[in-house]
Amino acid sequence: MPNHQPLSAPEHKDTFTQGSQQDLTKWIQRFANLWYVFIAGLLIALSIAFLINKFTHPVYKGRTTILVSSEKNNPVGAEALIRDLSFDNQTNIRNEIGILKSYSLAKRTLKDLDLATGYFKIPRVTKNWRIQSLQREQYLNSPIKVTSGENEKKLYNTPFFIRILSPGSYLLEFEATINEKQVAQTDTFRFGQPIRSPYFSFTVNLRDKYASGLFDKNSDHYTFDYSVVFYDSDQLASQFSNNLQVNFYFDDASILELSLQGKHPEKITDYLNHHARAFIENGLEEKNQIASATIRFIDEQISGISDSLQEAESDFQKFRSRNKVINISTEGNYAMEKLENLVSQKSDLQRRSKYYDYLYDYIMNSTDFDDVIVPNTMGIADPSLNNLVSRLAESYATRNRLLMTARENSPQVKQATGEIENIKDALTENIRNIINTSAIEMEVIENQIAEVNRQIQKLPGTEREYINIQRDFTLNDNIYTFLLQKRAEAGIALASNVSDHKIVDPALRNTTFQTTPKPLANMIIAGLLGLLLPAIGIILKDSLNNRINARFMVEDHTTIPVLAHIEHYRSGKKLPVLEFPRSPLTESFRALRTNIDFMLGKNAQNPVLALTSSISGEGKSFCSANLGAIFALTGKKVLVVGMDLRKPQTHTEFSIDNSKGLSNVLIGTETADNVLVESRLPGLFVVPSGPIPPNPAELLQSEEMGRFLNEMRNKFDMVILDTPPLALVADTLLVTEETDLNLFILRQGISKKQALTFINHMVESGRIRKTGLLINDVKILNSYSPANRYGYGYGYGRFKNSGYYDSQ
Repeated sequence: MPNHQPLSAPEHKDTFTQGSQQDLTKWIQRFANLWYVFIAGLLIALSIAFLINKFTHPVYKGRTTILVSSEKNNPVGAEALIRDLSFDNQTNIRNEIGILKSYSLAKRTLKDLDLATGYFKIPRVTKNWRIQSLQREQYLNSPIKVTSGENEKKLYNTPFFIRILSPGSYLLEFEATINEKQVAQTDTFRFGQPIRSPYFSFTVNLRDKYASGLFDKNSDHYTFDYSVVFYDSDQLASQFSNNLQVNFYFDDASILELSLQGKHPEKITDYLNHHARAFIENGLEEKNQIASATIRFIDEQISGISDSLQEAESDFQKFRSRNKVINISTEGNYAMEKLENLVSQKSDLQRRSKYYDYLYDYIMNSTDFDDVIVPNTMGIADPSLNNLVSRLAESYATRNRLLMTARENSPQVKQATGEIENIKDALTENIRNIINTSAIEMEVIENQIAEVNRQIQKLPGTEREYINIQRDFTLNDNIYTFLLQKRAEAGIALASNVSDHKIVDPALRNTTFQTTPKPLANMIIAGLLGLLLPAIGIILKDSLNNRINARFMVEDHTTIPVLAHIEHYRSGKKLPVLEFPRSPLTESFRALRTNIDFMLGKNAQNPVLALTSSISGEGKSFCSANLGAIFALTGKKVLVVGMDLRKPQTHTEFSIDNSKGLSNVLIGTETADNVLVESRLPGLFVVPSGPIPPNPAELLQSEEMGRFLNEMRNKFDMVILDTPPLALVADTLLVTEETDLNLFILRQGISKKQALTFINHMVESGRIRKTGLLINDVKILNSYSPANRYGYGYGYGRFKNSGYYDSQ
């Protein structure tokens, strides 16, 4: 009977479901073995990055900064007058951002630039093959320039391909779908020749600075094609408006940074600089609107009063010519002074009445309030009227700024519109009351003037005529003088108006940089991904693979010793340890023999070894036969018993007959000596499984089985049992009490990781004792070599060309 030495149960559970610390050395070796995967990944990634850098159209980004004045503090002098002509003394910077991003300002900017036509340069490989992906925008660097009138027909967003044939001619190609009709044209034209079609009309000219270069037949202009695209101005303005980014340069500063991305750096800088100037000019024009409207109103009034003044002045001169000297009585002087005072009041009232009528008509008929003449300008100091006009102007300005970034039906715009209507109602009511009051005052003055005129009628004729002429002259002169004064003030305000904003840093070509693609960054990222993705793929593949692929996967998850690993066997010959005695495979069985002797110890007498596995196909019969042969080569008498009575395979390894065997012995139809078969190797005997019985488990558990093992132990130096798969049937457990060592076979790429969990559980529960593991069919070149990892083991496959081994 075997002398069992109980082993302490290893503290192992289902180690494959528990997290374990990754072995860095293992992964480095794994990656090193698959170096070609990383090289391939690196080459593919770098190739993709190269193609992206080559075929992606460069995108550039330019910047400019604008100082926006947010408020005017304590204006003096001319600035004080400007304050009286305007109401928005505090500019909301966020509103200015809305103006900068507005469609209307973008449309104004585009009027100053020739951006409605796009020019592109396309490499040509053959006569009819253009590489569209390498198309690059040229802007002003194109050798051709296309002109078309504003009212001419155009095909928008349709490329017209132009191939320069000579300094005087070119080939035009285009293809488009118009009104569901396919239209195409290919013709040769001369530069400067108008091209007219029912769908478009334009003229292609050479730019002067490129014309001379076309006389060189080797010029690049002949190896490239050019395309021209017309853009709709409204869509273009909307595109630029949406793409323009406006941000605060600092959080607490009134400097705004305008940035824009595009496909040509000079186009970006030109647009940003023109847009900044258009914004400044727009702000200045808004400031000048009120002063300009005031001057126009005063000029209209002056034009009407100047004729009356000239007539009154002429009458006065004629009277003085007829009457060299005139003495006015005391009564006449008194009446004239009183009349002049009343006439002055009347002229002032008439002037204000005209302004009230103007303001009332403006409010009722105008849809905006940006150029209204304020009351202060006309010398009207009514606080209530000035306040209402100021509030209405501010409300209109607020609403206009909201409309730049919001729709009319938005709550903010609706609120601003409601506020405008409320102020307009209050203002019109105020003006009507003022007009009614002015009419009453005019009636009172007219009555007073009539009373004075009755007094004048009592004076002598000459004196009476002088007073009447003087009255008309004084009335017109007062009005004319006042208007001239106000016009001069408005002119001063207009001349001294300056913009509240200024450009801090204009957009420059050398500050416009390429954002995409970034060649160096793309190559670095591609290099990292080319190495990282294969590594992730390998890790995922290994993590998701539930097969045992390497010795370390066994040793890292069990304390059961690994006695050896058996090299992959390529030849189909039986018993390769005999056929190839100097092969790595044979050396691996020799190593297994040594370790088994070490496990059994020196005192082991006629030991019994059981070889089992988790499932069929893991090489139990192969290992049993060759292990028996390797022990027999040492001069021992060895018996290999085919114990797998359900799916016998032992006889095939020895190429012997299986018509009788162990099953016959167990049922008593044959003796053990009758079923013993001697192999071609002296000292190596075999007991095949025999015919498959209906009750294999009962036979293996029978007393006959015990007597058979005892008999064989006494006859042979070593007995090797080729048992059924332990995870499939319990047959092996029926004889483990009689064995001295149990070898559990794991086959690389075939055995599952759960097999380790299973054998760990069997050992921990004490159902199997004195157990060792054997890793079979190890492909050293395709897996991790344990010798590489640990510095020991049996990785003989690495030295196949060293001269020590024969090939299999």
